[in-house]
Amino acid sequence: MNLPRSLRTPALPAPGALPKRLDLVLAIALAGYGFFLPWSVAGTSVLLAVLLLLALACAPAVWRSRPWREPTIAIGLLLFAWIALHTLLRDGTLRSLRTPLVAYKELLVAPVLYALFRLCHRNKWFWRALLAGTGGYALANWAGLYFPPLAEALAAHRIAASFEFAVVAYLVLDHAPHSATPWRWRAGAAFLAATLVFAMDGRTGQLVLVLMLMLVAWRQASPRWRVVAVLGVPLLVALAGLGSGAMQRRMAETVEAVQQVPHEPYSSSAIRIQLMRHGLILAREHWLLGGGYNHYAELHQDAVRRANADDPQRRHMVDAFWARSVNPHDEYVMQLVGGGIVSLALYLAWLGAPLLRRRPDGTPSSALVGMVVAFALGCLFNSLLMDFVEGHYYTALLAWLLARDSLSPA
Repeated sequence: MNLPRSLRTPALPAPGALPKRLDLVLAIALAGYGFFLPWSVAGTSVLLAVLLLLALACAPAVWRSRPWREPTIAIGLLLFAWIALHTLLRDGTLRSLRTPLVAYKELLVAPVLYALFRLCHRNKWFWRALLAGTGGYALANWAGLYFPPLAEALAAHRIAASFEFAVVAYLVLDHAPHSATPWRWRAGAAFLAATLVFAMDGRTGQLVLVLMLMLVAWRQASPRWRVVAVLGVPLLVALAGLGSGAMQRRMAETVEAVQQVPHEPYSSSAIRIQLMRHGLILAREHWLLGGGYNHYAELHQDAVRRANADDPQRRHMVDAFWARSVNPHDEYVMQLVGGGIVSLALYLAWLGAPLLRRRPDGTPSSALVGMVVAFALGCLFNSLLMDFVEGHYYTALLAWLLARDSLSPA
């Protein structure tokens, strides 16, 4: 297949171009980053700072690698630039840039990581360490079933953890056919899937897991049985969920919230429905130019006020904590309301670019495709790029997969 030049892998320096000692230090730092990425915000921040210092230490090699020639990276930089420009035009002060640029800094981190992965001879250490960190985090969730204080501590990051487990389970399954011992990789994926269903309360990850398993079933089943395999996945997960108290509670809560809109949305499902309802109203009102990345909370509270102005029993909801939310729990709504149609178009292009990408041998990367689909689905229910943990996790894996595939032999 003849792709446009812009979608082909750029000709960048081969791995091992750094001095041996610097290469080793970089490999250790990338491994540490991968290990802390699934479970420690503090560890991730410290290792990211170390990686940025190492990027400065090998700045000439990073510059010569021209990471912006990778289309996904280039579009991400354009989106970051648009967020900055839109905020300046909307608010008019340099101080106003702080919140949106910090929230979307992963778009700047991605090209640095991409360049470092390409320059490091031992970049696979990142993947191995990430697997170790993810496996340990999954074990901690199982331990939480028997130690309630641990479960309470882990619950604060259940959305991010559930997304991470679903993505890694898919990547592990994707790697299994290419391994000398595929059963070990499949057992690891089964362990992460079981953790999602039985050992934690992570509805986002459970939905992503179902979609990921459907993709695996479609790809690995024979053409004759593909439809049956794909339709069987959600059925099997639903049957497995009958033995999970957490999964049953979340399903019942969701059904109740959908069937009736209470006067006071106490459950997380009911609150999410309210966020979606008013977020769509704001999207219709601000789709063209956007209302500003710093102003979602006030726009949302105004939408809640207008929606309940004629109902005395619901008028007080304008003061509820969720009515002042800065996060619509939907990245597509956030981009459209924040930066208008240009922002949403750039975001969709950033998401879609890896789907069009081809490796040197002309084939698409099933790992990249699956991960992008997982992230795109998760963004319907959460602002994953704006959220610190999920955004870091996705962009780090995205940079590693882009670098790995670009370095694969044709």
